[in-house]
Amino acid sequence: MKKMLIADDDRGILTLLSFNFRQEKDFEVTTANDGQEALDMALKNPYDLILLDLMMPSYDGIEITKKLRKKGIYTPILILTAREDDQMKLKGLESGSDDYLDKTTPMKEIIARAKGLIRRHQQYDQQSGSDMPDEKTSKAQQDFGRLHINYDKKVIRLDEHRLDLTKREFEILEMLIDHEGEVISREGLIQHFWGVDTPTETRTIDVLVSKIRKKLDNQYIKTKRGFGYYFDPANS
Repeated sequence: MKKMLIADDDRGILTLLSFNFRQEKDFEVTTANDGQEALDMALKNPYDLILLDLMMPSYDGIEITKKLRKKGIYTPILILTAREDDQMKLKGLESGSDDYLDKTTPMKEIIARAKGLIRRHQQYDQQSGSDMPDEKTSKAQQDFGRLHINYDKKVIRLDEHRLDLTKREFEILEMLIDHEGEVISREGLIQHFWGVDTPTETRTIDVLVSKIRKKLDNQYIKTKRGFGYYFDPANS
């Protein structure tokens, strides 16, 4: 059973969401009615997924996400909002959330995105290995000139300066490195990280890659115009 926390101050929406996820049979759902309750529960209990309303009393979804990430809790977080706002969506992703959807999104897609987040998080944990990985089976760490990456500790340094990448930014960079020199389309990145090939996510990918590139001193990640992005280990 996948343990899931759903938080929303609208009791009708909370009931609708919890009912539909419980209908999937493989979800064990716990609910919270406001931001403070959701934060307390997320800090005390392990979950496979946390679904948060953007606007709630005490703490909103973005504030809760920031607090959990600062505590080192990287449970997948999906934020739902009653308004369609690209800037707010990007703010949510920058806070460390894994996905951000409008409440008008069909329930089937919300559930599909939730399952995709859990699946990719589990795969990511398996690939990361233990604190003392077997060097024969784990890449552990890599150096690309000025850039040093420790995959087990999730630490990235540029010229010995530690970079502050969000979980999603780290994952995108790792994927590009794993396919070094290979052009990956925006659609490919969307499908991999969001599980649904949705054109509206293209701007999100562009902004996230732009932020990663800026943190890397505008090096390493290159654009193949009209096709996508690729990792170039050359230090220029």
